[in-house]
Amino acid sequence: MGVRAAALLLMLARPAAPAVAQADAPVTLIVQQGGKEIGRESFTLSQGRGRGAAGTTLSATARYPATVPTTRLTALLERTPEFAIAKFQLDVESPSGTTVILAAGSGARLIVRTVATGSESGRELPGGPDVVLLDDDVHSLYTAVADLATTSGKRLTAVFPRSGNRASFTARLESTAPGEAKSIALTGDIAGTLLTDRQGRLRRLELPAQNKVVTRAD
Repeated sequence: MGVRAAALLLMLARPAAPAVAQADAPVTLIVQQGGKEIGRESFTLSQGRGRGAAGTTLSATARYPATVPTTRLTALLERTPEFAIAKFQLDVESPSGTTVILAAGSGARLIVRTVATGSESGRELPGGPDVVLLDDDVHSLYTAVADLATTSGKRLTAVFPRSGNRASFTARLESTAPGEAKSIALTGDIAGTLLTDRQGRLRRLELPAQNKVVTRAD
């Protein structure tokens, strides 16, 4: 890995300062698979990033199962005003131990660092403005997909840092009224329907291939 990549990873490892703007009240999501609740997720979406930079900060915590969880995931996603990935961190706590995954964009490359018990690794992946970071168990990350969707259909590549999987799909915006909730149709390797509220926060996500539906608790 080059000097530039190593420097960026050192930056990622530093604790982030609080975002300049206060987040809205947390939103709770119910995760169902096959009609049965398998977990819950809470998240906040705020304007501003660490160290006073412009952009947005998404903070999420997911628990599987919802009560007495055996797996807990904590995610942080900072994006620039142009929706570029500034910082990503995913902490996964499970019976096998704790894994921390850090990622950030560097031009056309995505730099990923994984730290687990007794091991540490780093790698570079193809990045760019059409790349989004997702996780199978942290669904509020789909907020980034909603921001990039267009009425003609936006071709995107999803990178799943925890598994290393990639997926190509199209996000087509079906509602376009300014300031209104968004409805997005997903087709391709990721297929389903994504709904947000007026603040751009996830309201409902349907992923038929996984037999999964994610909805607001309220």
